[in-house]
This record gives sequence, structure tokens and C-alpha cells, in this order.
Amino acid sequence: MRTSEHLFRIERTIRATLAMTTAALSCSTGTVAAEPSTALCWRSLAPDTGGQDLGLLTTEPALASTGPNEAWLSWEEGSPRILRWTRSRWSPAPALARPGAERMRYPVVAAAPSGSVVIAASADGKDGTAALHIARVNDGSWEWLGAPLISSQKPFTHANDASIGFLDGGHPVVAWSEERDAKLAGLFVALWDGSSWKRLGTLSPGGDGYYLSPAVVVDANKQVWLSWNEARRGGLRVTRWDGSAWLDVGRDALQRLAAAQGSTWRPSLVVDGDGQAWVLWLASKAGREWSLALARWDGSSWTAVPEPRIPGAREAPVSSAAMILRGGVPIVAWSQSDKTDNQRLYVAELVARDRWSVRLSALHLVEGVSDVRDLRLAAGDERSFFVSWDEKGKDERRTRLVQAYTCAAGETPAQPPKSEVERDTWPATVDEAARRIVGELDEESKARVRATKKDRLIQYHQGWGTGIRNSLGLWRGNVKLLESCGQGKGVHPDDCSMIIMEAVWTLLQSPSLSSPRNEPPKR
Repeated sequence: MRTSEHLFRIERTIRATLAMTTAALSCSTGTVAAEPSTALCWRSLAPDTGGQDLGLLTTEPALASTGPNEAWLSWEEGSPRILRWTRSRWSPAPALARPGAERMRYPVVAAAPSGSVVIAASADGKDGTAALHIARVNDGSWEWLGAPLISSQKPFTHANDASIGFLDGGHPVVAWSEERDAKLAGLFVALWDGSSWKRLGTLSPGGDGYYLSPAVVVDANKQVWLSWNEARRGGLRVTRWDGSAWLDVGRDALQRLAAAQGSTWRPSLVVDGDGQAWVLWLASKAGREWSLALARWDGSSWTAVPEPRIPGAREAPVSSAAMILRGGVPIVAWSQSDKTDNQRLYVAELVARDRWSVRLSALHLVEGVSDVRDLRLAAGDERSFFVSWDEKGKDERRTRLVQAYTCAAGETPAQPPKSEVERDTWPATVDEAARRIVGELDEESKARVRATKKDRLIQYHQGWGTGIRNSLGLWRGNVKLLESCGQGKGVHPDDCSMIIMEAVWTLLQSPSLSSPRNEPPKR
């Protein structure tokens, strides 16, 4: 569901980037002994994005690789962005354009083991519909595969949340969910047989009708697997296509494990050549912040797998996670905050049935404060893999890509850039907060705030306001700013964020706003 299209685009703009320290990470798995850390070397591939719109709420990135010398990135930035990295050079992919398809967006790129590259993108149709259009690279251009994917032409039906796997080397299998009249209305899978799309059975997820984040994978035995998240508590599902019907894979056991962890979100699924499956998800108990959760299917039952942890560190929220197989072994990447509330990247590899070895630790690419989110993984070969993420920086870019690889003889992992403690960057007064926010807004966002009536700013309380409360420390001890909002007396964070929004609005009404003296101080 594209609910993000209805949120204010500047929420992410005012989120402060978070810093990191360089504490080493080893692995802890409950009572299981930690495996010694084996760090990998890494290099930033610095995607040639140009300046990115920092006011975007979400970029919905995707990452794919055909091997150690080629990677593809796609994301949404008001329009589809697709870049290809090959042998140390970046180049833009062909533009997405198809006769009769309007406003293509939300591209999802994927690569088959054979090297075939496929993309799915949503485009508007008649009567308010939006279908998925699938194409593959052919001689430097996109070759569109068959009719667009959508289950019904009923008005206001939207196909989205595409996930792509590959059968028989290069035939794409696409899973997607649909909404109709702003309500989720179905979950579907289709296979390209070389000439047309064939629907794989009928999925009946049940529950309350929410089928989110479908993930389709094809194992080495050419079996198609699908996982998704249902909105109800413990609503994690995994099914397998047997050639004629979808069969639940240990549904009751998996849902008991998921329910014990709380709410579920964003599952990742991998299946090895022996039919052993792992599912990773974000879990939240009683409305608390997200943490990692893992389970393994051994062919007869699901078992909880201890997740990789940072030993000696406080329990901290996880904002994003992803999992892939590399050489048949699961690799998990996640972003987690440290004691200074900074989000960093960690990667661990399963080295025994329940033991993890840390491969990348506390990584970020932005100097100062940093906020690593929206992780994606792609396998390269036995010696390397790719990690992409979203990290806002002073270079006005967000999309980052790193290649991790086995260190050469005598080589040691590079150190990330110098970092800061986020609390040291919090503004202490309403005026300082408002000027900083104005300095970070793009022109479109400024115009939108300026054109909003002051008494209508309350409409941004759950979008823009949430970003202000989270990024400026209003929930995390920024007492000085709370007292500034209350003119010497502390106020509630909700009230303070509204006061700051009004101060931003007032600044934006000034014709002299562009004067250098009104710019926020450089940090």
C-alpha cells in the first residue's frame, strides 16, 4: 500500500543524521558461545546519483548483482532512478518508458543467476488503476514482458510491493500485493513462461486482509517459496508452490514463534539447496521498538534461531534488516542504534547451526552524524557481496553502496569516517531548531509550508511532526529545547514539535529568508 504517497514529503528532511563510534562488534547468541569475529574489508562504490531530494519520505530501494563486477541499484526519487555499476564505472540504465503507461514509479530491480536483469515498475492506467510492468535488459534497452500484472481492472486497484525471483535460470517469478479503494485486497504470484504470464494458483492468506511485504524466492531445486507479513499479531506466513497449489510451510509453528516475539514486519526469506529455509523479520513487543528475530525450517518444523547481537551493549532498536544466501550460507545485515542513538550497519554470517560471525561492524559513510536505514543485500561471489542503504549526508546524497570482500594478504579493513555524538548536535532553542530545519528543506518543501495556512499546520503532526520529535531529541532528553518551547517551563514533545513547526512557518514568510545571516550555522 502506498500510504507514504499521502504523507508529507519533508518528514525525512528534518530527521537529524546519527553518529557512530568505532567500537568493535563480536557476536552473542544467548547462551551459545560467540564465534570469533572475522572482519571483511570494504570499499564504497559511491553511486553517481547527483544531488538527491532530501525531502523524500522514502526511496524504496532495490539492489541486485550478476557477480562481483556488476551491481544494479533502483529507487524512487519523484521518478524512477536506476544505476548500473560495472567494473568500477557507473552508468545510468535506460529510461523506463512504455507506450500507454503513464507515471512509472517504484522500480524494483533483480538479477537472475544466468545474468539476466529484470525490473518491475508501477504505472498508472485507466479508472485510477496502477499495474506492474515487467521488463528485462536486452541489447542495452528494456524489453517489456507481456501484459501488465494486475488482477482486476476495477477502478482504483493498485498493484505494488513487487518481489522478483527466477525459475529455470532466467524466467522471472513476480509476487505482488494489491489494494483497492485504499484497502489491501489480494496477494498474487505469476511466472513468465517465455511468452506470457501464468498465474500460480490462488493464495488465500486469511487473517484480516493485510498481506504486506511479499518476498518470493526460488531454491536450487526449482521450488518457488513465498513469505509475507499479515497485520495481525504473529501473522508471519511462508508457503511453497508444489506445481498445482500453495502449501503452508509449518504455519502454526511459525506463527507461534512469531507471536511470541510480538508484532512482525518486513520478513526476508532464503532457502538453500537442501530445502532448509530461514526467515528473518523485525519484531516488536507491546509497542516497543523493533528488534531482530529469526527462525529456521529443517523440513519438518520451525525452530527459533538466536539472532546476532552486540555483546555488552544495551538493548537497542533495529530500524532495518535484510538477509541473503552467499555460498549457501545465510548473511544478515541490520542497522541498529548505539548508546548515543546513532544508527550503524552490522553484518553477520552464520558459521554453525546457531552461531554467527561478525563480518562488518559499526559501518557508516557520512562524516559527523549518520543514520543508516533501508538496507539491501546482494551476493557477488564466494569472496564478496554488496550492501546498499539510505544515509543522508552533507553531500546531499542518500543512496550508498559498499562492496564487502575478503581482505587481501596484509590488508586490514578501512575505518569509517569521523563521527559525532548526536546529542551534541541537538538545538537548544526553538529559533535554532527552526533555522536548522529551514536550512535543510528543499525548495519544493519550503513552498509547500509557506503556502499552508498557519492554523492548518496541525495536519503534519503525524508526519513532519514525528520527524521533528524523533530527530531533535524531544523524546530522548532534549530538556533545553522542551523548556525553550515552554518559555522556561518544559512542555510535552507533541506541543513542542507544533511550536517548532509554527516557527519554521514564520521564518518562511520572511522575504529576506535567503539572506546568508538567516542560514543555520554550519556544523
